[in-house]
Amino acid sequence: MQYKIVHKGPFEKVEKFEKRLNELAMSGWRVVTALGDFYIVMGKDKY
Repeated sequence: MQYKIVHKGPFEKVEKFEKRLNELAMSGWRVVTALGDFYIVMGKDKY
């Protein structure tokens, strides 16, 4: 499994952050855990 830490930029709007997360989810990434409000660990199976 591959892992990626995604975080919200200091000046990034919440809507843009949500759009980025949705794009990752559509490409096969899923949320493994959330660290606070703006850090998310995502995982993707290797195939």
